[in-house]
Amino acid sequence: MMNLLSKHNSPEKPSVLPRMSGFDPTAPVLVTKQNAVALVTRVTDRKTLDVAAWLPTLTMGELHALRPAIRQAGVRREHPFVCAACGEPVILKALAGHGHYFSHVEKHVAELAGCPFREGRAPSLEELDRMRYHGQREGERHRRTKELIARTLRADDRFAEPLVESTWRSYLEGWRRPDVRSEWVGLPVVFEAQVSNTYPQVVAERTAFYQQEQMLLVWIFDRLPGEAWRTLHADTFCANQQHLFVVDEESAAESERRGTALFWTYTLCPAVRPERCESTGRILLAPFQEERFEMVAFHDLSLDVGRQTACLFELPREEHRSCHKILCAMAQAECQLDPVRSDIQDILKTDHPISNERLSAWAALVCAIESARFARAVGTAHANAAGPLNLVYDHYPTVVGLLVHALQRQGLDSEAIRRKAWGERTREVLQGRYKGAELPKQHAGSERMLSWLYG
Repeated sequence: MMNLLSKHNSPEKPSVLPRMSGFDPTAPVLVTKQNAVALVTRVTDRKTLDVAAWLPTLTMGELHALRPAIRQAGVRREHPFVCAACGEPVILKALAGHGHYFSHVEKHVAELAGCPFREGRAPSLEELDRMRYHGQREGERHRRTKELIARTLRADDRFAEPLVESTWRSYLEGWRRPDVRSEWVGLPVVFEAQVSNTYPQVVAERTAFYQQEQMLLVWIFDRLPGEAWRTLHADTFCANQQHLFVVDEESAAESERRGTALFWTYTLCPAVRPERCESTGRILLAPFQEERFEMVAFHDLSLDVGRQTACLFELPREEHRSCHKILCAMAQAECQLDPVRSDIQDILKTDHPISNERLSAWAALVCAIESARFARAVGTAHANAAGPLNLVYDHYPTVVGLLVHALQRQGLDSEAIRRKAWGERTREVLQGRYKGAELPKQHAGSERMLSWLYG
């Protein structure tokens, strides 16, 4: 900024005003650290400034010209300085007898964002160093992660040529700098490389910005968080249907080898597992979260700009599926049919009555499939996993064909299952026969439910 009072620096004029004046525009600026934002970002060049070092380089005249300029720009929603930590606008203030400092325009917003410069909290030296580092220069991990993302996208012809660190503008929100931008079969997609924690308010603002612009924001990490999950890991994971994406040299190279974009994907998918009931001794089903970490093709993800999600599965649906399997096991083991009846009516959106016989057949069918999956007799007193399958054959002919085909589709028709009577019965059913006669017509409602339960 030009010194507005440079004329006082000439030899012909004194460098200090007469004592009768209480204000010297050529005097250096004093700085206070009390309740102050220690690091600010100048929006014009996105440079992070250490306030304690920068303000004393100004004269009092320059500072008092800057103060109203900042406030006037704020009226136009063109804040020239923002907090380097949380991104919220800041203004210059003075503490009588102590000096000048930057403060958040809206302190309650900084509080909600968890800003380390909020009132009553002093950031540690480690936090200050981290903010200076990320504000002044890009870390090597961040650069490397962006390069790996760009390589991954270039490997897949369905992605447009990725643009690294381009700037998108919105007349409502101002500038945003996406790390990597591309298009997936016409859909604008932004990939943000995340190698350190980001404040929740910043994440929320970025998400809202891209959602409003009809663009999909995907967060990409450079490693799994391990046991110590940061807030951003947990927030991103849960907001994206319990999916977390990671890129590394191996995934980028495999993308190039296959010609398709691949990301490591960490998921916790609601599922069930067998659990013995202490009171009855029978095997029931219990909920648990199935942990997976695998390379996933981007084209296998379901993309939703409105919810800002990219996922392999819908969390509520998987939770419902798991719950329904548990109900079926209880119905088989304890004849608790009413909960299954209510759930089926809710799934099929019908109030049509369902007979107990039909419910028993359905519960037996589900338990037979899960018995084959876990190699345990689910919901029955049978000694082995083939028992529930033979139960369906013996008592529920209108679903036995559905059982045989479901086992084959899911890869559960193992040699161990087919070794004895069930193997011969499978061959018979596949030929359209049942106990020496034509196979009965299979129940259409059960077929619809199988599609819902197993996809």
